Amino acid sequence: MSDIEGESALRQNIDAIRTIVRTVKSTLGPLGRDKMMVDAGGNAIVTNDGATILRELDVAHPAGKMVIECAQTQEALCYDGTTSTVVLAGELLSNSENLLNRGLHPNLVCKGYNEAASMATEYLLNELSINAIVSDEMLEAIAKTAITGKTLDAALDDVASLCVQAVKKAGSADKVRVLCLPGGNLRDSYLFSGAIINKTLTIENEIDKDQHIILLNGGLENQKTDENVTVQLDMQGYTQFKSSHTDDMLSQAKIILQHLPEGGTVFVRDGVVDHVCTYLHKNNVNVVRRLPESAMRALSATLGLPIVQSPSDIECSARGQVHKEKHYDVEYLFTQGMIDSDQSTLVLRGATTTTLDEIERGFDDALGVVSLIMNGDKCVYGGGSTYAAMASYLRSRAATVEGRAQMAIEAFADSLEILPATIAENGGQDPLDCILSLRHQIQNGNLHHGPNLDGEDTIDMEVLGVIEPSSLVRQAVLSATEVTTSILKIDDMIAMRGAN
Repeated sequence: MSDIEGESALRQNIDAIRTIVRTVKSTLGPLGRDKMMVDAGGNAIVTNDGATILRELDVAHPAGKMVIECAQTQEALCYDGTTSTVVLAGELLSNSENLLNRGLHPNLVCKGYNEAASMATEYLLNELSINAIVSDEMLEAIAKTAITGKTLDAALDDVASLCVQAVKKAGSADKVRVLCLPGGNLRDSYLFSGAIINKTLTIENEIDKDQHIILLNGGLENQKTDENVTVQLDMQGYTQFKSSHTDDMLSQAKIILQHLPEGGTVFVRDGVVDHVCTYLHKNNVNVVRRLPESAMRALSATLGLPIVQSPSDIECSARGQVHKEKHYDVEYLFTQGMIDSDQSTLVLRGATTTTLDEIERGFDDALGVVSLIMNGDKCVYGGGSTYAAMASYLRSRAATVEGRAQMAIEAFADSLEILPATIAENGGQDPLDCILSLRHQIQNGNLHHGPNLDGEDTIDMEVLGVIEPSSLVRQAVLSATEVTTSILKIDDMIAMRGAN
């Protein structure tokens, strides 16, 4: 049975998405505002990161969930641009409502929107995108564009430099390990060449900085079997049975000592029985047990040392440097190898855990966009200038399209201008004056102009060094178009039978 039909269903979907857009719209741009999100337990998040806001929103409306999924796709592929995607989708839907009021069929609007998106992205890649020479200065400009307006703004140059160093060291953003340590301020952040493990020594001990290290998966604890066997033993038999297991574990420990005659450290993924830890400790070998798989892989990359399954598989050890640091009663082991490794850890410092969380989110965006450019992506000028240029191009092409689809293409062009308009509005400027000025500049051939938030009129984004990956803009346009056309094609909202 149909609950909401026809135009009423479409209007309700558009209204639901407008509510989400209003939530994130004020965070867009260098002068965007923050949101404080509070749950039922009083836990708060302070952020202007669109992806985080959308992820934490309590949204029940199915159309609203579609927009949030669209933003999540944008974040997964391009690391940034989620707010732009949602704002653009909201404006496309608002403008489609005007087209529907003028008699256009939703399917015709969808056809026009898809054609406009195709023309805009083709123009973006062929005319607006540039193959810039990848240099540290250019990569830092990319990072600055991503973090401007966030908490990281307080140390813009330092943060941008750190981002470039981290990505160049690791090769991609996905390989950069990040550790947040409360205390100090943002400028105290640094890149550590090695792995940092949030673990303590099993038995507290002084640790030699320069030492030999072994990486072990297991083999130092009693193994459980799947067999259910009942055995009756007297006291003498039980003592012999227990002694055999102890002797077996100690024999495994002796194999480790053969490879660490002068002492060292063993990092173990699984558990280690206490009497083995004690035996190794007496022979100046430290044990760190129950490490996560990711930590073991990081140590392996740092030291250039394979992870072996059991002590009998050990072929060699590796030299490394290990030292302990305690932060807020939490102990960390800092490990460096003697080889040239791509393993590094970005250590972020901040006054509180709340600010550190926001700092980490900002770093994730900046690391991601730097990684995109380093891995061959083209770039475009930011500040909304690219969207304004695409809007102007679409207006010039709309007249070549026959029929009412031309109206949809013009509406798409108007929607693209919402991004520079919103940036200007959040910066205290008049959005209408900004758009009119941008159209004038584009007509004169100045395709890289965007809102001037330090004064009136517009300013050249190329001069300011505001750059972003072209794939970020392309994906935002395509994602917003796809979710918009999907919603426009819905004419019924029908209650499903609940699962039994």
